[in-house]
Amino acid sequence: MIISFFILLVGRSTTTGAAIYQSIKSVYFSRFYNLRLAFTMNLIFFDEIKPQSNYPHYHIGAICIDELYLKDIENAVNAIAERVFNDVVLKRHTEFHAVEIFHRKKNFKDITNRDNRYDILISLLEVLARPEVELIDIQINIQKLYNPTYASDYAFMFLCERANSLMKAKKSLGMLIGDRENDSITDKFSVALSHYRCKGTQYEFKEEITNLFESVHFTPSHLSRFLQLADVYSWINQFRNKYRNDKSKYRTFFDSISERGIKLYPKKYKIWPN
Repeated sequence: MIISFFILLVGRSTTTGAAIYQSIKSVYFSRFYNLRLAFTMNLIFFDEIKPQSNYPHYHIGAICIDELYLKDIENAVNAIAERVFNDVVLKRHTEFHAVEIFHRKKNFKDITNRDNRYDILISLLEVLARPEVELIDIQINIQKLYNPTYASDYAFMFLCERANSLMKAKKSLGMLIGDRENDSITDKFSVALSHYRCKGTQYEFKEEITNLFESVHFTPSHLSRFLQLADVYSWINQFRNKYRNDKSKYRTFFDSISERGIKLYPKKYKIWPN
């Protein structure tokens, strides 16, 4: 299953892509772990929520899924897509974006019933709440930064640290996959991860990044159900934090989440500066 993702990302033939993947897996396996240990790989999909004029926080939400569970999670999201769009083919017209669902935009503008839109979001949150989906929550308070323009750099560094820590705990390797929005972000994050893998992260208590492999890979979010889930996770973290002191405005939505017993506890998180 991971092989098929890798082939898609590197854009090579099935035979060549599989050979490259097996070579990478063999090298990293022998480098980091005893051959007698079970070895699996994880894909870590992440998305960002930028600060707003009335909400000075930068968020990155990431979902980590073991290769063993990728198909099950994709099938779960496709089942929601079938119900909502009557189609599971990956294209812009079948893409889930949390803010568009909630505020009745683009693909969801014809769903006039608010509760029906809430139900779509809550169904996606139920997938995120599955134990097979491990969550990483990064929040940067830009009001406390000397230079707010570096918020995304700090957030990505903390994502790498927390993702690496999770992989070490799982005795596994992970590959980061993000939403391709523009080439400048793509290049910045890819170079940053390469630097962290070679020299560790920044500051006095820097960490060695040993369990993230390859570069950061990027693909448009409409071509990945997993990136769409990362979008929903990032959004709900921002939404909850924004309205945590005034939930009355969206009481029906928050009550629906509670009634469905949805718990979204992150495996790793970083809220900074405190």
